Amino acid sequence: MKHFFISMTRKLGKKAAPAGKKLLVGLLITWIATVVIYWFNLENKLLYYVARPLLNRHYDTMPRDRRI
Repeated sequence: MKHFFISMTRKLGKKAAPAGKKLLVGLLITWIATVVIYWFNLENKLLYYVARPLLNRHYDTMPRDRRI
């Protein structure tokens, strides 16, 4: 029975190694991307150059009601 578990572990280990490497590479790429976004302040630039003009265009076309 002991040899069965050892052989199964080796087979699973050989199949799991590429998946583990892919997972680590994916995590590394994700971490690098988040560091670049933070380093260059890209989230605020996206808001300033993309979201803000869209919101301004939307809210500038609304009719004004200045009654208090």
